[in-house]
Amino acid sequence: MRRAVPFAILAGCLGVGVLPALAADGSVAIYDSFFSPPQVAVLPGESVTWQAAATTRSHNVHFDGEVAPVGKPSASFSGARQFPAAGTFRYHCDVHASMTGTVYVNATGTVPTPAPTASPTASPTAAPTRTPAPGGGTPTPAPGPGVDSRVVSSFSARAARGRFCTRRSARCRTPGVFLLLDLGASEPVRVRGTLRRGSKRVRAVSLRVRPGARRVRLPGRRLKPGRYALTLRAGDITRRVRFRVRGS
Repeated sequence: MRRAVPFAILAGCLGVGVLPALAADGSVAIYDSFFSPPQVAVLPGESVTWQAAATTRSHNVHFDGEVAPVGKPSASFSGARQFPAAGTFRYHCDVHASMTGTVYVNATGTVPTPAPTASPTASPTAAPTRTPAPGGGTPTPAPGPGVDSRVVSSFSARAARGRFCTRRSARCRTPGVFLLLDLGASEPVRVRGTLRRGSKRVRAVSLRVRPGARRVRLPGRRLKPGRYALTLRAGDITRRVRFRVRGS
């Protein structure tokens, strides 16, 4: 019995040393053009902290689809958030929309690995069924199940300026609202959104955007002076753009 006691104590000490490491919360460093790491995983109930690392510009953390950010932009930004339930949470910097990150909350506390791509010869391709043509003519192949190849890998959006004019004058050489969009996709996609002036919904927005960085004019009739918020969605990525329209 005496020999068993030291081993029991040693095992208890090892257990105490291991458990905190398994339950460690996540941390992300913020640099002037990216989050590091861009993907982090924690267990349900744990937290993630963000801390600026030798930055010269203002940054913050704002989760997609949420009204309030984690904190105000600052060159010395520091913030934290707890995640009580499992899920995938994407976020961005309000000042630099191209800076994005993801928090995975799951039972293993690990970042999911992409599923391997199946080989083209892994399974035989079923022959398309044929639909009889009207009048007994030559049947034509029926369309097979469509595969949407327009997978959006990244999407950022911001206003070209903070303030716009919409009526041509000596002060307003180029009227209109212009957006800077950067789309990562295999082909053009339809970007949809909602434009609001204060709490009032102004109109729905629909843009066909090609991959890459683009300068796009906001479609629709001339806007009244005021502060606007435009929410855009490409694939499963949502971005919010704020701008102001001044009078003549």
